[in-house]
Amino acid sequence: MKALVDADLAAATYTPRVILFNLGANDVVAIPAEATWKTNLAYILDAFNTKWPGAKVYLMRPWRRNYGAECNSLATWIADVISTRSTWASVGPDERVFLEGGDDGATYTYDGVHQNAAGATLTAAQWHAVIGY
Repeated sequence: MKALVDADLAAATYTPRVILFNLGANDVVAIPAEATWKTNLAYILDAFNTKWPGAKVYLMRPWRRNYGAECNSLATWIADVISTRSTWASVGPDERVFLEGGDDGATYTYDGVHQNAAGATLTAAQWHAVIGY
């Protein structure tokens, strides 16, 4: 995503008040070095803030079946990166809790990664709760 963010932001013609960002479920399959992942996330967040300094950014904590330890690492790394950007970036919903759902994702995913219809509805409700709707 780091390689794409500059071009994507340059093409954007809107000004959001809130940015909902979900990154990492694919990364856990071959989790990169902590420093690399944090540097890339920091770059992406800073690019958002440079483009839209008035926007609040929320980051999902990702989950993927069979990668619990890796997802826990990402959640910690996300918190670390946000800690120096806390005036405009915050953690969002936690897929490790709501998407996993206590049944290894059987209720809210169709494959342990991708949300089914019930999971999409639940995810929307989670985002709404985070941003105050």
